[in-house]
Amino acid sequence: MLCVQLAWTHPGRPDSTGESKGFGLNPRLWWEFYDESMFFQRLDDNFISSSHTRAGVRVYGLPGITLTGYFMLRYGRDIQRDYWNNRAEGGVGFRLRFFSKVFLALYGEYIQGRYLKIPEGYPQASDDNYSDFRGGLIFWYGWMPYGDGKIFAFPLKSWGDIYSDVTYFGSQRNNLIGYAHVKTGLQLLRFWKVSLDGYGVIYMAKDVNKDFWNNRVEIGPGVWVRPWTGLELKFYAEWLFGWYFGLEGEDPNPYGQKYRDRRIGVLFWLGI
Repeated sequence: MLCVQLAWTHPGRPDSTGESKGFGLNPRLWWEFYDESMFFQRLDDNFISSSHTRAGVRVYGLPGITLTGYFMLRYGRDIQRDYWNNRAEGGVGFRLRFFSKVFLALYGEYIQGRYLKIPEGYPQASDDNYSDFRGGLIFWYGWMPYGDGKIFAFPLKSWGDIYSDVTYFGSQRNNLIGYAHVKTGLQLLRFWKVSLDGYGVIYMAKDVNKDFWNNRVEIGPGVWVRPWTGLELKFYAEWLFGWYFGLEGEDPNPYGQKYRDRRIGVLFWLGI
């Protein structure tokens, strides 16, 4: 279950933002699609892809407060045939956001899922079908300087991205999992609509059940390329050094405490 946290557990990108213009409900339709595919060198060169789409209605109430109800679909695959990365889910959920300048939201989702068929000879799930309730708190804050309009430039301007969530999972032995990352970097190159950035990143995870794959920290440099700055499409590579906290619950850690990894991926987001 080493990759479950990366591919499936945290609720993903904070949704598109909008600010209330005052009192009143002001309901609006809302939709988003997110996909991330990643190569993991240390996981036997595994390639994992996970995508989701959510659609629903967003209600604007008091200034800074929004309530979103939605339907969702999630789908994942990998090339190593790990059953926990090969599944489809559907469900309903909500998000209650409290502020407009900083993303802080309470969320909950009820899920019906099914593990996808993989060939015999690979570890299989004990039951193909499952249900789950997930709920918790999401935090995000980021800053990115605006461009100066030049066709070619070396801006060397700093940016940052801070994300964290704490989520309860009923299907994972009533586990509570915390996840966070901090990224800060420089805008290295701008050529028309193409951008190249370098950054440093820290990933952290901690849980209540002491599952070793959810108790670790990773740190290292990364680089990403956006082929069109008006589109949320990124190709990236990261070189990470990580270590486990030494906690072991029901499953002992078959790996060493320290490890290195190279990750190459692509992510895409589109929403209204």
